[in-house]
Parts: sequence; C-alpha cells; structure tokens
Amino acid sequence: MIRYINYNNIDLKKWDSCIQNSINTNFYAMSWYLDIICENWDALILNDYEAVMPLPIKNKFGFKYIYQPFFCQQLGLFYKKKSIDVDQFINSIPKSFFHFKFNLNSYNKSSYSIKKNTNYILYLDKEIEKLRDNYSKSHLKNIKRANKSNLCIASKPDSVENFCKNKQHLAYDYMTKKQFDLEYRIIKTSLALGKGEIFSVKGKKANCCSVFIINDNNKLYLLSSYSNKYGKLNSAYFYLLDYIFSLDKFKGFVFDFEGSNLKGVAQRNKGFGAIPNYYYTVSQNIFQRCLNFISTKNS
Repeated sequence: MIRYINYNNIDLKKWDSCIQNSINTNFYAMSWYLDIICENWDALILNDYEAVMPLPIKNKFGFKYIYQPFFCQQLGLFYKKKSIDVDQFINSIPKSFFHFKFNLNSYNKSSYSIKKNTNYILYLDKEIEKLRDNYSKSHLKNIKRANKSNLCIASKPDSVENFCKNKQHLAYDYMTKKQFDLEYRIIKTSLALGKGEIFSVKGKKANCCSVFIINDNNKLYLLSSYSNKYGKLNSAYFYLLDYIFSLDKFKGFVFDFEGSNLKGVAQRNKGFGAIPNYYYTVSQNIFQRCLNFISTKNS
C-alpha cells in the first residue's frame, strides 16, 4: 500500500537505507540533503519502505504545491528490486496539493511527463590516455593551452568560504543571495559528512578555477564550479576536469556533469566523451488535478 507520510513520521534510517539500496540511488534523495534544500518535505512510501518518493513542499497564499528544489536535478521514485509504476505514486499525491511540477530520475517514466531533459555522464572505466581518445579536438587544444600556461593543481584547494565568495562574485547576475546561502550550506555540510570535495587550479597568484563534487555510491556529481578571468583565459576548467578523471581513486566511478539542456554547456560536456542520459519533468496544474479528482471519484 502506498501511504502519504508527513516528515515528522518518516523513519529516516529506513528512508536512507531504501535510497542507498535502490537500483536507481542518488544523493539528491538522501534525508540529509533533502533537509538542506527543501523548505519542507513529506513522502509517499510503499509498504515498509520498499519504494519511496520524496515530495518537496512549498506554501503560497495558503495553497500547498510540490516543486523541484534548487541544486537538485532529479528526484522521483526510488525502489529496491524491480520497476514500479510511477503513475501509481503520482496518483497517490493528496488532492490537497493544488499543483505539482518536479523532475523524475532517469529510471522513471510517467504519463504525466511534459518535458524531456538531458544530462551527461562519463564512465571513468579506462586509463586517462584512453579517456582522452574520446575528447574533442577543441578540448585537447584547451588542455594543451593550460599546460603551456604552467597551471598546476592547487595544493590548498579553496575553503568553503573562498569557493562561495569567488562563485558569488562571478555568478551574481544569475543566482540570488538565497541560492548562494543554500550553496554554502550544501558544501559545508557535504564536506563535514565526507561526501564532498573541492578541487582547485592555481594561477599566477591564487586559485583561478575550482569545482565542488559530491561523491556518493561510486558516482561523482559536479554540483558547482567557477573560473575567474585568468582561469577562463587559460582553460583551467578543462585542465582541472582532466586531472580529476585521471585520479586512481575514481577509477570505475561515473562522473555526472549535472546537465545540461543548454546547448553550449551540453557541447562542453559532450566534448569530454560524455554520453547523454535523459530524465523527465512531470506536472499537473490545478485544473488538471480537479478533472483527475472528478474522474477518480466517478470510476
């Protein structure tokens, strides 16, 4: 039986166990991460945590709705053994929610889907020389330029404070203060839990490029990055990712680029030899939910 469970009644140990042991596990749905990124969240749970679906909740003018949180690419249904009908869960969302719009994960399919999204992943299953065979010519030129510029991997990566300060300085035109504060909490907590790592490239005087990566279940998620003017001029980003891909400790991992639907970003990710991985957005507005409720009552 699928039950709607309020946050206070969720057994978080069973929840995290279900996410960790699901065939489509990802860190976005872990309770520690949901607690950071969601204003509130409840859940749909099958029997004794055989399958779970997190429901991030907001309230506007007294109306509750389900949304996709910032810094969270995919959620949806997570299950341990076999594929389960996603629509059964979506149909179990209480009618008290006047609207929902959120992303499923790449293992989920639904008749409520309204948009196909593109993500890129790279299997780090070969030596770096073999991985480079699949780089684009422009990416190889960028790495060559970086090497000629005498860039080096920083022995002291950015602190959380420096990373977020640099990111805020460079991304102020497309991120809000609230989003910057959220990013800070995510990085701070992830590092404290041993789930995150910052890698940096040193320029002439200081770090000129950094990436923040979540490490979970042999998968690396590129959650945030920045390159300042010097870093961009000398292709530091390409140099840094190539270095990360070369590390023995990540051999056999999957690198998740976290996107993108944007053509330019998608081409950059593809240039590393990454392959597309698709996931869907599901949605239903208040009018559709009313019709669905009436049809359910009459069936």
